[in-house]
Amino acid sequence: MAWTYSGDPAGSARDKVRFLCGDVDTTNQQLNDAEILFLLSEWNNDAYVSAACACDAIAGKYQSKADSSRSVGDLSISTQNSATAKGFQDRASSLRAQALRASPPSVNFDGVAFDGTYAFQIDMDGYVQP
Repeated sequence: MAWTYSGDPAGSARDKVRFLCGDVDTTNQQLNDAEILFLLSEWNNDAYVSAACACDAIAGKYQSKADSSRSVGDLSISTQNSATAKGFQDRASSLRAQALRASPPSVNFDGVAFDGTYAFQIDMDGYVQP
């Protein structure tokens, strides 16, 4: 699968998602282009939410791998997949908070659906015995 990054997050939504989730290292590719385009389509091209979901997916990959440590003589190699997964989970939380600041929720009022004929009053939801 293709993995591309132009280095210009303002130039494409895909590059913006890669930039936000930190998947910009060609030697450590996390998600392919099709996966990022899928996330963008699922989240109405919202790069912040898509990047948060990308971080969740990457964290899932690392969670499925065990931490390991190997030693031979004075040489020791260890992988901390759980720490990497935690880092991506934290980044996902941060991106979701940024998404709310970038486009806060708004109240949508449909004037056609609400025609003003409703008469609200105290105890209108009370039970009335027949």
